[in-house]
Amino acid sequence: MSFPSPTRVRFTSARLFGDPRSDTARDFFERAFQAQNVSQVEIDGRSRSAELFLAAPLAKGEGVSALAALLTRPIGRTDASQALIFPEDFGRGSASAIRLQRYDRRLSSWTIRHALPGRVRLYNPGLVRRRDVCQLVEREFMNTFGVDRYVTNELTGTVLVHFNPKQLTLSQIVTLLDAVTASAPDAEPSPVDLDLPVNTASVALAVASRFFVPALAPVSAALFLYSVIPSFKSAYEVVFKEKRVGVDVLDAIVVAACLATNQVLAGTVLGFTLSVSRRLVQKTEDDSKKMLLNVFGKQPRFVWLEVDGAEVETPLEKLKLGDVIVIHTGETVPVDGEVVDGMAMVDQHTLTGESAPVEKVKGDPVLASTTLIAGKVRVSVTSAGDQTTSAKLTRILNDTAGYKLKSQSRGEELADKAVVPTLALGGLGYAMTGVNAATAVVNCDLGTGIRMAAPIAMLTSLTLSAELGILVKDGRALEQLKNVDTFLFDKTGTLTRERPEVGRILTYETYTENQILSWAAAAEKRFSHPIAKAIVEKARELKLDPPAIDDSKYHVGYGITVSVDGHTVRVGSARFMEHEGIALPEALKAEIEAAHEEGHSLVMVGVDDRLGGALELHAAERPEAKAVIEGLRARGAKQLVIISGDHEQPTKKLAEKLGMDRYFAEVLPQDKAAYVELLQKEGRTVCFIGDGVNDSIALKTANVSISLRGASSIATDTAQVVLMEDSLVKLLQLRDVSQELSRNINRSWGVILIPNIICIAGALFGGFTVMHSMIFNQIGGLLAVGNGLLPLRKASAVRLEKERQQAARQLPAPAVAE
Repeated sequence: MSFPSPTRVRFTSARLFGDPRSDTARDFFERAFQAQNVSQVEIDGRSRSAELFLAAPLAKGEGVSALAALLTRPIGRTDASQALIFPEDFGRGSASAIRLQRYDRRLSSWTIRHALPGRVRLYNPGLVRRRDVCQLVEREFMNTFGVDRYVTNELTGTVLVHFNPKQLTLSQIVTLLDAVTASAPDAEPSPVDLDLPVNTASVALAVASRFFVPALAPVSAALFLYSVIPSFKSAYEVVFKEKRVGVDVLDAIVVAACLATNQVLAGTVLGFTLSVSRRLVQKTEDDSKKMLLNVFGKQPRFVWLEVDGAEVETPLEKLKLGDVIVIHTGETVPVDGEVVDGMAMVDQHTLTGESAPVEKVKGDPVLASTTLIAGKVRVSVTSAGDQTTSAKLTRILNDTAGYKLKSQSRGEELADKAVVPTLALGGLGYAMTGVNAATAVVNCDLGTGIRMAAPIAMLTSLTLSAELGILVKDGRALEQLKNVDTFLFDKTGTLTRERPEVGRILTYETYTENQILSWAAAAEKRFSHPIAKAIVEKARELKLDPPAIDDSKYHVGYGITVSVDGHTVRVGSARFMEHEGIALPEALKAEIEAAHEEGHSLVMVGVDDRLGGALELHAAERPEAKAVIEGLRARGAKQLVIISGDHEQPTKKLAEKLGMDRYFAEVLPQDKAAYVELLQKEGRTVCFIGDGVNDSIALKTANVSISLRGASSIATDTAQVVLMEDSLVKLLQLRDVSQELSRNINRSWGVILIPNIICIAGALFGGFTVMHSMIFNQIGGLLAVGNGLLPLRKASAVRLEKERQQAARQLPAPAVAE
């Protein structure tokens, strides 16, 4: 035993400490951490030693004796609740040294380098040069409730976490990190990215050799040649593997010309700017993806699980279907589930777009990533982890963020086509002025700028769409929507609401309209299907209070039979009434035929053994539909069409009312795709707006497909775009984003072309050199990148407004009894 410092104790033993993963080593870890003063313990198999790191210096004599006694006496094992928790991956791997730190009962290989309230820097050797593990850590924290910011560093093996101590403890952060390292597959260390450092050093050395120490010129040239090897490799792959002449060839020619003419400084500036551009694009893409994936909010990673009547804090991933968790005021719902007890007001605008909080009581569903703003509920888990609606949305966004923009490919194609003319202009410059002009012209390629600007514009536009409550599952749809000239609307559920409205109330015998409606509402109020909601809502509008029903005489079959106010009330179809022996008046049969012709339906209400009345149900037109149709026309739509399985008369009437150009009536769901193809054969680019499930074939056939189903059906929805809020207004916003994306890319082309054209003219007629070309080319590229970032400003403004509205909703939280 030795004491390297007052807070470190070292033990050396070849027998005890030769293998840090052995049972003996595990026993030593467990014994050492029995001392509350021990914060870290490391066993190093190479030096056959173990080291204890103490929170405070040992007191002479008594302190050393107490530590020695602790390490040699039998461990006093207690119940499982007192045992130390080792990392899940302890004993695995090939590390020759293991260092653990204690966090409450948990031992972790993540050790604290520096800590302040709400800020901690943690180190783990398994993070060093492991880019894949860094990415896993970032994904873990990306949607973790309570984590504000985080930065991983694969070179130092550290992660810096800014967190809210009221929402997340340090021990919980370490638990999450332990889960990441335990799940990370074994892999070779990631190659160190020296691209930018080498190019930076190359520029510095070129400046030094040019202006201060000419003797360094050979070294500078050698470093420059090393720094541009990637350019030569890319050119080789383009020419010999892809069999084409691309912009990478131009870069290689410029580099070779700089070397041949001893313009090393200009060449190093080219290499440096290309490296900075690559790093800038990578960072912008990473930031945009993070913003995109954070759109639907963060999830708590620990929950209060109900165990034998007590609330036990449990990691989210430990939950199983059927478990019951408790959610309190201010907490985020961690799972999809069903309320089994309690009442609460839930803010679910991030997933459904609903501006007002929704009341949740027993039997109501709740969605992960929504927030309880008042109340307390017990929730039975119906889906957790990667099966929740929020997780599915995140997966879709992740796939969308990885989509390669078609405009980027078109840009590369155009830039590649410009290679031969550029080389020809370079030859002209060589003939007119010499090699300097030729090199300057050849350096004016267009591919670098558009390859930076186009994907950035797409990602930022996707982020803006998501902030607006529009889930774009396929980036091609966002590009294609600007070319759509024909919008084909499915009538039911799209131009009309899924829930019908109660129109006329027919009465027979001596009953009043209010009596018939009140009894029907009493029978239907326990149900959540659209017809029941329509009847209950109509009663609420008329300020009727449905009477209580006798539960002992409550039956559900082909219709509903209840006992209310001393009467037996039956609610259902005409067929149900006939089944129950209730005769229908002759006058009603004419009403049924007339309602059917108009696309309406009748719900019968039997009282005792006679027909008491009937409720007429008709489709409720969306109030925003007409304004949306006019908005689409103002945005360039040429033809607006309704398609419906409904009868001719109601479909025609709605088309005329909304000012549609055409309509197709009495169309079966499986035949809707044929009408999409009919419009396409007329030379039209078609966007189909439907319910996302029943219209799946038509959705796949259309050039662009949009669904209004929202988050509830995201798993089965086949549409390319889902409007998360149940409003057609989002369609106008989506069209605007698509058109702005096209304008953004066109602007990027402009700011890339203009300086490069000026540069080519200057090289041919104004004596421009390679350095001038570098400057003009990079000005165009940087302006294009800045232009591509513009949608993020709108996205940030939308997010701030949503946060302001959310804060306003939560301030005057209504009193709800727990």
